[in-house]
Amino acid sequence: MNVTDTERWLMDYLAANGKGLPEDPEALLTVNYFEIEAIDSLGLVIMIGDIEREYGVQLHAEQLQDPRICTIRGFAQIVDEARAA
Repeated sequence: MNVTDTERWLMDYLAANGKGLPEDPEALLTVNYFEIEAIDSLGLVIMIGDIEREYGVQLHAEQLQDPRICTIRGFAQIVDEARAA
């Protein structure tokens, strides 16, 4: 399984700050962390701020409304796209 640096950062972040996450790394990348209540909306806001600082990006409203933000793999894609812009 190939994991990007951004995916790894998010996996580690949620492992330290989330709850009830799947142990299987592949499942962790694709699970909707809101559906399993691993993180709440306040936790997401904090995570967004932390990842913006870590990667030197500013995520905009349309990116934060992207449904991909609900999974580690999708959120990492959003962040990587912002970094490339």
